[in-house]
Amino acid sequence: MSKYAFLFMDDGVDYQSDPTPEQQKVYADIFKWFEVNGPKIADGGAELQPTRTATTIRKGSTGKVTVIDGPFIESKESVGGFSIVEAPDLAAAIAIAKTWPGYGIEIRDVVEQRERVAEV
Repeated sequence: MSKYAFLFMDDGVDYQSDPTPEQQKVYADIFKWFEVNGPKIADGGAELQPTRTATTIRKGSTGKVTVIDGPFIESKESVGGFSIVEAPDLAAAIAIAKTWPGYGIEIRDVVEQRERVAEV
C-alpha cells in the first residue's frame, strides 16, 4: 500500500461561525465521508483554522528570516485540512478523492523515510 496526502481545499467560506443550512449539510456529508473511508485513512488528519490565523516564515537568499501575519500565498483557495490515505496506487487514491463531498482535494505521494535513507 502507498500513502497519499489528501490536502482538503477550502473555498474561503467560514463554516465555523453561524453556518447556513447548506454549510451544515456539507459538514454532515464530510463527516459521513470520513465514516465510510475510515479504514483507508492512516491518521486522524486535521481541519485547519481559516487562513486569517496563518503565520508564514520565509527565509530570503541572504538568510534573513521574515515572519508574516497571513498565508504563504494570497488566494481564494487554501488548504483547509489534511489526512494521510492508504491506497494500492494513485488510481485508487483518485477514486477515493472523487467521492469527497467538499470543495476539492489535492493528492500528493508521501515520501517514506526508508525511501529517503536509501537515496543517501
